[in-house]
Amino acid sequence: MIITRRMAGLMALGASAARPALAQGEVTRIVASFPPGAALDGVARLLADGASRGVDGRPRGTVVVDNRAGANGNIASALVARSGADGRTLLLAIDTTFSLNPHLYSNLGFDPRELEPVAIAGTYPVVLLVHPSTGITDLAGFVRTARERPMLYASAGNGSPGHLAMEFLRSSLGLPAGSLEHIPFRGNAEAMTDLLAGRVQAGFIAVSGGADFVRDGRLRAIAVSGPRRLAMLPEAPTVAESGHPGFDVRFAYLLMAPRGVPAEVRRDWSALVAAVMADPTARARLDGWAVEPEAGNPEQAAAWIASASERWGKVARETGMRVG
Repeated sequence: MIITRRMAGLMALGASAARPALAQGEVTRIVASFPPGAALDGVARLLADGASRGVDGRPRGTVVVDNRAGANGNIASALVARSGADGRTLLLAIDTTFSLNPHLYSNLGFDPRELEPVAIAGTYPVVLLVHPSTGITDLAGFVRTARERPMLYASAGNGSPGHLAMEFLRSSLGLPAGSLEHIPFRGNAEAMTDLLAGRVQAGFIAVSGGADFVRDGRLRAIAVSGPRRLAMLPEAPTVAESGHPGFDVRFAYLLMAPRGVPAEVRRDWSALVAAVMADPTARARLDGWAVEPEAGNPEQAAAWIASASERWGKVARETGMRVG
């Protein structure tokens, strides 16, 4: 659901009566599950800045971002789960931390029930990129090549969005298990390096930093996993447009809070997220990261987790995907 500025304002007004008072000098911390420079980190800083400035008409004092990357979001999640339920420590993570990790890890290091959804803070697709040496120019050619000879594909790691999207595509298109061999890397940057060098042939990549490689011809963008084309790569069709209607793989940034945080605090931050997603300055930054400015309240965030958990749990079981 796209939140307009008017809707964000109404949400903020509706939440104002229930907002708790802030003590003088209090600091709120948004723990980001990715390192500085990643798109998730950028979204976290937009939220922190919007909260500090009071983009919804109510400044929240000092709000800082604390980057705690690692273990597909488990490290940051465990830290926040152990924090007090006073609303002063929040988590920003990719939805797979809650929709996939319980199926992926034998020990998460935290109980997902210790965290509650606050808001959806943007969504994003991944883009199927191929090296020009493959000769592949479209999704049909990708499928044909995969059937003729196995291809290596890169991702940011086991259980990463690129890994999930490629395995879901393989299953949806009926490609044999051996047609696409997964090569996991430690992050998108390493995956992109080997893709650019031609050591792997393909990869579903979050393209916030890779669009220039497509524009200068070093990579080809074959298909977008979401329902819409990207403004930064307008020539790249969606998977659905390429002959597979209904295909839609996106990932959400979720703002989460320790269990027990008062409902009015979660509603307050949900309204703030909606206001940030509707802010023109923030939207321009989001466009540059290929992030859709979608916002959702706690119930919508919980529904997203439930739906994604069903999908990714099935993929994990079918592929034998495990970590630890």
